[in-house]
Amino acid sequence: QRNAIHYLSLYDNKLLRDFRGHSGEVTDLSMSPVDDSFMSVSTDRTVRMWNVQQAGCLAELELPSNVEGFPHGCFDSTGLVFGVAAEMAAGSGHMVHLYDARKYGGGAFAELKLAQSSIEKAIHNQGIDPLKAMELSKVKWTSMNFNTSGKHLLVTAEKGLGLVLDGFDGSVSNVFVADGKDSNALPSHPLAACFTPDDKTVLVGNEDGTIGCWSAQSGKLQRKLEGHVERVGCIAANPKYAQLASSCTNTALWLW
Repeated sequence: QRNAIHYLSLYDNKLLRDFRGHSGEVTDLSMSPVDDSFMSVSTDRTVRMWNVQQAGCLAELELPSNVEGFPHGCFDSTGLVFGVAAEMAAGSGHMVHLYDARKYGGGAFAELKLAQSSIEKAIHNQGIDPLKAMELSKVKWTSMNFNTSGKHLLVTAEKGLGLVLDGFDGSVSNVFVADGKDSNALPSHPLAACFTPDDKTVLVGNEDGTIGCWSAQSGKLQRKLEGHVERVGCIAANPKYAQLASSCTNTALWLW
């Protein structure tokens, strides 16, 4: 069924269950790190809570009417909080809603709003050309993740943009832009990035196959990892060990 979520067995790829209810495209899924529940976000402006052991929806949360585009969401590392990021209508900016995973029925406990003008200013303050800063401030967000402490959020977006947001007031703490193949042009793909488990570094995939290791606090480049020959499209850090997995568009998988 269209807009359904399929639960498949990793053992034999057998369909175990369909989760139905969304009337629009499902744009994000996030599994709770503490139990069998998960959340889904959709273009129908709803967030739904599920349990993999049950067919029916546990709860439905409606996003504000001024939300448009493709919302994204995730749980934090404790499973006690989940967040949803979405674009606001008329190009006015973005919002992030934070929910208590134990009592989300009352709605979000915090609503962080980020005006497009403040995003543009933060990007320009990183030394990026004003015209490019304006262009980047308008791109679509493609994912959102908490750092381990839950104090910051990492938002990735099209054209290689990454924003680190303060988890309490939504302000932009740092800006990262991936290196493109052409130094005079912005990357043509969404950013692949993640926090390291100690929250000290943001790992950014570049179009030339390198991985930039940026200080999450100062926003300065610390080093680059070299090995891939094509654009790095996915990065994930091991939550327990000093290990990193990355893949590029020629299907090569590297462990660091």
